[in-house]
Amino acid sequence: MTETHLRSGDIFRLANYVCHRNDRLTEGVGTAILSVAVWITVPVQGLEYLDAIDIQIMLAIKPVKILAVYLSPSRPLLASDLSTCFGGGLPVLMAGDLNFKNVEWNSRLTRKKQTLE
Repeated sequence: MTETHLRSGDIFRLANYVCHRNDRLTEGVGTAILSVAVWITVPVQGLEYLDAIDIQIMLAIKPVKILAVYLSPSRPLLASDLSTCFGGGLPVLMAGDLNFKNVEWNSRLTRKKQTLE
């Protein structure tokens, strides 16, 4: 889940799910992943603009990193943020909202061309 707007004091429960979350205190946005089991939650340290929560699961006896991400439309996507997310040598599944908009994707807007900084 992205743009959760959960505050650190908010409790989120859904029957039969564990909520792994990353609340952003300054903007009240944040990210979360719901899973049916308790997996290893790993803090994603060193991100400048990207909000992310990371869990690691075992898939076919190998660890896989799953990330929920959110990037504010007013922020650039930094190469260093992507390197941090994809670093560590594990296969990565990333899902979320990077706020890339284009009329060719049926959006009413097109975000100005994004280059990695």
